[in-house]
Amino acid sequence: MTTPSNEPNNPYTSGSYGSGPGSAGQQPYQPPQYQGQNQQQFGNQPGYGYPMVNPEGAQLAQTSMVLGILSLFFVGLILGPIAIVKANKAEREFNTSATVGKVTGWIGTILSGITFLFFVLFIILGIFGATASSTGFGY
Repeated sequence: MTTPSNEPNNPYTSGSYGSGPGSAGQQPYQPPQYQGQNQQQFGNQPGYGYPMVNPEGAQLAQTSMVLGILSLFFVGLILGPIAIVKANKAEREFNTSATVGKVTGWIGTILSGITFLFFVLFIILGIFGATASSTGFGY
């Protein structure tokens, strides 16, 4: 759109629609309104694919994940069950996914339990082995 002196005309600053050559009867663009649509309801909505997350539930899920990972390397018989309990609480009370904390907590608990049983078995065999070797041959 240009004026008679070939200068560009900005239709958004003129204030009146329909003034100038080639713009007879043009109206500004109005987005279509659908029945039942409330424009204010879209102001606080999250984007698609991002559900609303409760901060307490997210914190519990993260704590259970950290405790579950630590239970793989340190005191798993203590940290593993704590991770499982926190993950269950995050899922039950806050509807937050805490699968990582639950799985690593179980793995840490099981590995620590197996390690503890081997340690106890090693101690028992050491005690009975020492007793059997000292009384077995009678030199």
